[in-house]
Amino acid sequence: MLKESNLISRALYFLSAFAVLTACGLRGGAERNDLYVIEFGLDDSAAVSLMADVSPTGVVINNGGESINLTHCGDGCYGVPVFGGAIRGSWIEDVFYGVWIDSLRPGNYSVPLKISPRNTFINVTEVKDTSISSWATSLGRLNLKQFGDSVLATVLTPTGDYRYLSGVMPGGELDLGTFDGAHLFHFSATIKGDSMVDGVFKSGTHYTGAWSGVRGGVEVSWSGLQSANAGEEVVFSGVRSDGGTERWTRDRIRREGKKMLVVDVMGTWCPNCLDEARLLLELRELYPDVLFLSVAFERGGEEVALKRLSAFKDELGIGWDMLYGGGASKVEADSVMKFMGGVMSFPTTAFIPLSGPVVVHTGFSGPATGKHYESEVEFFKSAIEEMLSR
Repeated sequence: MLKESNLISRALYFLSAFAVLTACGLRGGAERNDLYVIEFGLDDSAAVSLMADVSPTGVVINNGGESINLTHCGDGCYGVPVFGGAIRGSWIEDVFYGVWIDSLRPGNYSVPLKISPRNTFINVTEVKDTSISSWATSLGRLNLKQFGDSVLATVLTPTGDYRYLSGVMPGGELDLGTFDGAHLFHFSATIKGDSMVDGVFKSGTHYTGAWSGVRGGVEVSWSGLQSANAGEEVVFSGVRSDGGTERWTRDRIRREGKKMLVVDVMGTWCPNCLDEARLLLELRELYPDVLFLSVAFERGGEEVALKRLSAFKDELGIGWDMLYGGGASKVEADSVMKFMGGVMSFPTTAFIPLSGPVVVHTGFSGPATGKHYESEVEFFKSAIEEMLSR
């Protein structure tokens, strides 16, 4: 893991420190040991460090602009929400030594970690030196918001985003990380003028790749709209929670007494799908004449998948049906949802009226992307309202 002095200097600069302070109700950070740092060790030179709050009921990790609430599930165990898995280990006085166990990957995959108390913090929201920059990189469009040496960021791609990233950039040395319960990413690079060089991208302990970028470049505006397969009948099937098979057609929508169906192709292992599901929950309240349905493509086989779908529904409070469509493969999803014209990413969403063309939206840019997320919300609303007005 990183040296203790390096960890402290990085942790004190994280913008997320103040976010945790606000969200968790900490009072007088210098007087109490409520403020912690969780450090995931990827190798001897790289770690993802985020601020956290520890209480008898669990651990709250501040992941940039979101909070990950891990519940206490026994001695030395904290359960990861939505995506499953857990943090397991032991407290030695006021320091926790353990591992994150990723239930979404095979082979008892785990990453070492440490949770340490911090009695001080820097209120970086009071830093006057702020700037915004955009970079064309080999991973996608990197948008940075800098507060002194601290940064918040995300990376946009044609099919979604890397969600909430946070870190530091002292002296032009970029260090970003994220842990959302499913992904553990680390990005490092050196800024030289308008170039980003010597970039290293790590996903957990299993993947390392190079990346680079240049400041500015042509601004990219990706459209999620894709062409449906007009020659293919709208028909698909999936497995219900009770193990029975359910078949959907336009006639089924009519029999349900609704004007249209919104169906999202997703996976419970997919954080971008989680972001979209949260939007669909909001839209369901706004449009009572619309049916909503999810068809999930999962890891681990049908029995495991149905249990995960049930837990996912309960965790988010989803009131519509979630069917199991098959294994976590775009090829398999395309074979089930042939009318969509090709499932190129998770999530992919179809807006199906009682008659007329189907509108298909691929990928999803979530709340971490700011104006891009606002565009997604507008697209979803306009697609629904146009069909309801027919």
